[in-house]
Amino acid sequence: MKRWKKILIGLVITISLLGGIGYLGLQVMMKSVGMAGGDVADYDKRIGIWDSVAGNSKKSKLDDMAIKSPNANFILSTFQFLQGIVGKDYQDNEEKIDTFTYLFEIKQGFEKETYEDAPYLIPYLQENSRGAVIVIPGGGFGYKSMDGSTSEGKDIAMELNKAGYSAFVLHYRSNPYEYPIPQIDVQRAVRFLRYHAEDYQISPDKIGLIGFSAGGNQVGTYINMIMGKDLFPHDYQKDDIDAVDDNVIAPAMIYPALSYKNNVPMLFAMFNDEEVRDERKREDLLELTDLKNHLNPKAKQQFIAYGDDDQMVGLKETEDYIKTARENGIDVTDVLVKGGQHGFAYDNYGKDYIKWLNDEMQ
Repeated sequence: MKRWKKILIGLVITISLLGGIGYLGLQVMMKSVGMAGGDVADYDKRIGIWDSVAGNSKKSKLDDMAIKSPNANFILSTFQFLQGIVGKDYQDNEEKIDTFTYLFEIKQGFEKETYEDAPYLIPYLQENSRGAVIVIPGGGFGYKSMDGSTSEGKDIAMELNKAGYSAFVLHYRSNPYEYPIPQIDVQRAVRFLRYHAEDYQISPDKIGLIGFSAGGNQVGTYINMIMGKDLFPHDYQKDDIDAVDDNVIAPAMIYPALSYKNNVPMLFAMFNDEEVRDERKREDLLELTDLKNHLNPKAKQQFIAYGDDDQMVGLKETEDYIKTARENGIDVTDVLVKGGQHGFAYDNYGKDYIKWLNDEMQ
């Protein structure tokens, strides 16, 4: 290995550990400088889930983004993003978030410069499957962890296949798309699979979700605030798939962000920047996104795995959600990973999750 590359790897590891961003942050930074290696997502297998994509337009995203420079330093931007979405205090980090989104998602070709992205599923089918699970990767709504790797996507799908389940990895829209666009992509994915259940040889009544970090937020937001509702833009024309039932069973959240109160600056990745800057409206957004305030009694069975050393999304927010959910009659199966930082490995919760999933899919 060349001397400069050894130095750079050492620098990445040092910054990651000193910054307290843990294993997931290290992986993101390694990917950002092309050092992660290994497989990537099976993009050639992707299937679009929308015919006419709700909320899209030909407008340039760059008109709405505060990009520092299209040629900004990639690794520095990655570090600034990971640091910039964490914290209980308000900071105007729109530029840090938007610059990273541009460099990681748009400039590398994972997403377009215009609001014309086509959300998709990547299927991993299992013959005689016990059920289907939609896998939702994380990324702080600034990127998708599946992009350029198998992280929180194909790797989880392979584990589900081993357990007898068909898996579908979801690539949803994120920054600069705003709420509820990323969330209705989850809803559309559920309806799409149920509508095409026969095509994929799955039971329409056995569709589950598993999400990681921001993907865990997607799951929690979906079951508590989106499921059973239609939040389409006013100019969207519904199709036959939109009439299909959108209920799911077995929602699982892994090191999830269940509130933005430990990630106040991350509001810039999900909501209008002027509303985030307005103190009163920002408080309203923090209450809106605190999922324990919106518990859905229909989502009676939930699975949550979280680490007691997670500096990214915080411990208190997860514990508060679990406590409040149980007080409201929701059965939460939880796995606390001792010493677990953000982005801990499947081995820390996998056996418990599959056992729980098998029970729910009976």
